[in-house]
This record gives sequence, structure tokens and C-alpha cells, in this order.
Amino acid sequence: MAAYVHMAFLSNYTVLPRFKGVDDVLSLDISSDEPLFGTAFHSFRIINAYSTNTVDHRVHSVSPEVLFPDLGFPLLLVGDLNIHNPLSDPLRHFSHREISSSTPYFEKAAESGFALLNPPGEDTRLPLVGNARPSVIDLAFANPPFLPLIKSWEASLPSTGSDHVPITITLTAPSSEQKPPGPHWGGTDWETLDPIIKGFKVPAAPPCLTPLQLDEWMSESLDRLVALLKGHTPVSRPSHHSKLWWTPHLSILRREYHKAARAARKHDSPHMREVAGTSTSAKTDPASDQSALRPDASDVFSASHASCAS
Repeated sequence: MAAYVHMAFLSNYTVLPRFKGVDDVLSLDISSDEPLFGTAFHSFRIINAYSTNTVDHRVHSVSPEVLFPDLGFPLLLVGDLNIHNPLSDPLRHFSHREISSSTPYFEKAAESGFALLNPPGEDTRLPLVGNARPSVIDLAFANPPFLPLIKSWEASLPSTGSDHVPITITLTAPSSEQKPPGPHWGGTDWETLDPIIKGFKVPAAPPCLTPLQLDEWMSESLDRLVALLKGHTPVSRPSHHSKLWWTPHLSILRREYHKAARAARKHDSPHMREVAGTSTSAKTDPASDQSALRPDASDVFSASHASCAS
């Protein structure tokens, strides 16, 4: 294991490498006399791990307890963990061995409050030769104190020649602003809205739309409909504990995951463990997620293009 730190960073902060007694884990402890990166913490930790299969494929070289410690300061875990799980790659078909070997890691991560940063299904390993399929094995997790610092996770850098995709994790100072007021959809006056919505008409689309014109027309139509709904919906007053990055979708996923995980532990069956792993299929309320109100642009454009051709 190796880590490179920019000299400008070393001139401002103390960086201490730590080894867990194994060659597959390298930790960097970052500290300063002053609070770091706009937080109240004086210490951060980054764990870089390479967890490999052992002779018994159900056991990996680095245990979940080593990767997901319960700490009171920010911790970021990154590494090639060589585990396959529906939470990180929901469209992949999994064997029972893959589920049984990866589940302890995701369960320990959930119990310790770690959040997976990878966008589900975005491959991080693209085999250069052979018949192996792409996979999501380079994973990143952040514990609760670190999570507000995460701005983005991207795999958009040019190839380095490796079969692993270079990944960029961008951090930003946590915002001190509270979550702004938003619509309280539970209080929407649907009785008044019902006749108004029935009379709502989408503006006629210009003929022979280009993809850009189609997107502008759809956005304008959606904005008009949402504005109509908001006009008959009270505004919520978020708690001072509310986070700007938290969404209703995350609330549903957290609730569904813990419900499925409890059922899996209670019944201790392979089927229930698989259900716990695939519990991210919960859907948000369309009223709280405007993307759910938008039809597939490719389908609409295909229909529009067909009408122009005729």
C-alpha cells in the first residue's frame, strides 16, 4: 500500500501514516492545532485498503471491523475491497457466495453509520482482457462526521492504463446554513387543486423539435405544473438539525434498509439477507422528487421525430 500527499498539504498539516499490522491497510491521520476544514475537529483519518480473497472465498484479508471503526472524528474509507453487493451494483446478478461474503461489510458499515459514496451501478473496474465483466469493487465510505464534507464522487478522469478507473472525491467545507424552507406536500390543498389540475393544459410543442428544444419545452411545462402545486401547498419549517444534503429519498432508503436488515437477522435465511441487500429499490414520492414527474425525454423525442417524418 502507498499514499502520495502534496507538499503544499504537508506544509500546513501534520500527516502520520499508520499501519494496522497488515500489508493491506494504510491509514493517514491528519491533524492540526487549529480546527480542520471548517469543522470543529482537529483530526481526520483516511483509510486506504486492499482487501483480497483468501483460500476460503467467503473470508477476505481485511475484516469489516478494521475497515469500519467507531470513531468520534471524521473518517473516509477508500479502497479495492473486492466485494460484490446489490447496494453498490444493483443491476448485477449475484451468486450466493458473493452475497454472503459482502453482506458482513455492508452490515458493519450501516451499524457504524457509514454511507456509501459510490453512485450505484457505476463501474470502477473495466477488465482489459478476458471474459470478465465490469464491476463495482473500488468503494468509498464516509462516517457521519465526514459525510457533510463530501461534495462529489466522480470517475471522469482519463484512463491510467490500469483496469481500475481513477476516482476523484471532492471535499468542501460544511455549510453553516440551515436547510431552506420547502413545500410541505402533506398539507397540499388537493380539494381546491383537483379542478385546477383537470383544467391544466400543457403548452403545445413546436413541430420537429431538436433535443435541446424538447428539453426546454418539457422543463417549462414541468415548472408551470410545479408552480401550480406549490401555490396551494404550505411551506415547511425545517428543524435547525436539518441538513442541506439530506433528501426524502434518503429517509426512505434508510428506513427500508434497516427494516430489511432486522428481518434478515431475525430469520437468518439467505433469502432475507438478499432482500436486505436489495432494499434500495424503494421509490420516492413524486411530489418530493420532480424528476419523477418528468417523462423519459428519449421516448418523447422519438414520438415527436416520428410525427415530423410522417
